[in-house]
Amino acid sequence: MKKEKKTYLLTAVLLISALLAGCGKNAELDKFYSEMDDFTAQVNISFDNLNSVDPESETGVEDMLAAMDDLAAQFTVLADIEVPRQFSAVEDLADEAGENMTEAARLYREAYADEEYNENVASAALEYYNRAVKRLNYISLILQGEMPTDDSITIITENDAPGFKEDSEGNSDNFDNAGEPENTAEPSDTEPAE
Repeated sequence: MKKEKKTYLLTAVLLISALLAGCGKNAELDKFYSEMDDFTAQVNISFDNLNSVDPESETGVEDMLAAMDDLAAQFTVLADIEVPRQFSAVEDLADEAGENMTEAARLYREAYADEEYNENVASAALEYYNRAVKRLNYISLILQGEMPTDDSITIITENDAPGFKEDSEGNSDNFDNAGEPENTAEPSDTEPAE
């Protein structure tokens, strides 16, 4: 999980930069940026707590499980943030990230529930954890105006999306009322079978 920490800290720094660069556009965006900034600060603390757990200590397992529960709670906050139309691609990713981290925490508890450690359940928990972090990284990229690139992602442009023509009538520039470019693609992350 040390590598995930480095990746996440970089993502968090980029996310905060993207958020600060866009402040002041309108009330809905300001609220979104503020909530994402709060989430980023809190989830960084949660990741730090998880990474500081000493697995050799007497309370290592309980500390790790508590840290995972805290991460699941933070990811649930992410899923509950109201997403403006400009970042519509983020909404499903945030929901999926929250569901995956919640499942990871649940499975880790199950893996350590009996007196014997269940390696298969822990492996499944790690997979859900990685999926949640992957989606968080995708969100960070989207908020920076970039599109994630991965073989498991399908990009759907607004021209191909249902309702685009109705939304864009009389607006050939693909800009919203605040002059911001609209999000022009939505990633759909289908996990490959491993």
